[in-house]
Amino acid sequence: MPEYRISVDQLRPGVFIRLEKTSWFDHPFLYNSFKIKDAEQIALLRSLGIREIICIPERSDVLPARKSAGAPAPESALPQETLDRLWQVKRDRTRRLKEKKQRIAVCEERFTLCIRTFDAILRGISAGSQEAGQEAMEFVDRLSLFFLDDVESTLHLMNVVDQGESAYSHPMNVAVLSLMVGKEAGLAKDDMTALGLGALFHDIGKIGLPKKLLKKRGDLTRPEQELIARHSETGAGMLAALPVFPAAAVLIVAQHHERMDGSGTPGHLKGDGIDRLARIVAIADAYDNHCNTSDPNQALTPYLALSYMFGQQKVLFDVELLALFIRCLGVYPPGTVVELTNGAVGMVMSVNPRNQLNPSVVLYDADVPKKEALIVDLADEADLRVEKSIRLGHLPAEILEYLSPRTRITYFVEPR
Repeated sequence: MPEYRISVDQLRPGVFIRLEKTSWFDHPFLYNSFKIKDAEQIALLRSLGIREIICIPERSDVLPARKSAGAPAPESALPQETLDRLWQVKRDRTRRLKEKKQRIAVCEERFTLCIRTFDAILRGISAGSQEAGQEAMEFVDRLSLFFLDDVESTLHLMNVVDQGESAYSHPMNVAVLSLMVGKEAGLAKDDMTALGLGALFHDIGKIGLPKKLLKKRGDLTRPEQELIARHSETGAGMLAALPVFPAAAVLIVAQHHERMDGSGTPGHLKGDGIDRLARIVAIADAYDNHCNTSDPNQALTPYLALSYMFGQQKVLFDVELLALFIRCLGVYPPGTVVELTNGAVGMVMSVNPRNQLNPSVVLYDADVPKKEALIVDLADEADLRVEKSIRLGHLPAEILEYLSPRTRITYFVEPR
């Protein structure tokens, strides 16, 4: 049944409506489209001078009442304290979004500075510099300090990555994701350092490979597959030549493409024959490759990536570590774009640890300025839930720009 216009007098609880010709700033409702919950909401519409709205039958629990030929229902004034409470809820949501964006901005500045630092360290390691090896160990400590205390902001940046920085953001993503799991698993300090180093430099063996091969889309030939498969051994050899690198980190680089069922490379190791830290990096590496690919149309949302890994690739990974990885990120990790049951599109801002199917979501609304965008806690909204996740590559540019937590086009530059 198509949408149609009705009088406010026809409303009753359960009817789904959309407000027309009413600015989001002129009413205290959280949305311009919503399901009527009670008589108080109907009275509020009347008090705002709204006479007609659009009914959306397919999202309604009941249809509107028949139009009465008599006089319209008298307006009933709402208590001022009720209006004040509704407006305060709306202001609180806007304030929370502003604070979250400020934390993301700080996280992005750190992320950008770390990318610059990592670039220099990577060049030093490739040249066999012992000094660069020591700097790498200190760098891992900074990653833990900068990003593990605000996991949600960090995950946002990972999922809205600029393709121009992807060459450096991938190893950083894998390192931070691995360290998140390591922290949750209660690893000792030395193991955390080895884990961070192995994750950061897991692909260092690709440095000598042709860029054309690394960026190739589509299936690789058998010789190309064999050439790329050797990067694990090559990288491990490069790091082993630097005495400052822990042997555990070298082992991670050597084994990060091994798989639990023996289908991995280069040694076709199985199960417990694979180092536990390497198993963590294998999961983080696969996840980031699913989410951040050179072809945005092939990239999976964080939710779909986790679903695919747990549903279709479970035999490849340590199941206990994969479950721990999912617990760290949440069912709908921050940065996941979702469509809600009311048709609204939004991006997950934070995860509810006690109810992972109902995260906090910032909503897209063309009528609401980006700075005032609404955050909705699905755990508090009985009528709303996640309908599906949406790939970033499938979003119109204006929606992606609106929802993206990144606040600047150019990066923060550290003052001299």
